[in-house]
Amino acid sequence: MANNNGWGGKREGAGRPKKEYIESVKELLSEHIDEAVVAEKLRELIDKGDIRAVELWLKYVHGTPKQQIDATIKHSGDIDFKITDLLNFEESE
Repeated sequence: MANNNGWGGKREGAGRPKKEYIESVKELLSEHIDEAVVAEKLRELIDKGDIRAVELWLKYVHGTPKQQIDATIKHSGDIDFKITDLLNFEESE
């Protein structure tokens, strides 16, 4: 069934950029921006205590920390389970 109200569906320019486009942008930036200048500016920002510059440096040098979500549900009734238990899909006899 067609959706004629303008919502949803395929749209021109939507979605993730193509790999070729991303590579061409990287190449263009590399031609016009000196990496040493960028590194020096980042160093200046870190020396001034810019927390975003510190976070950026840490993420590139050490990677982003592993994130973990506690999926335990506490209920005052007689239901007490973990969401991860539901994802095992093992049949019990």
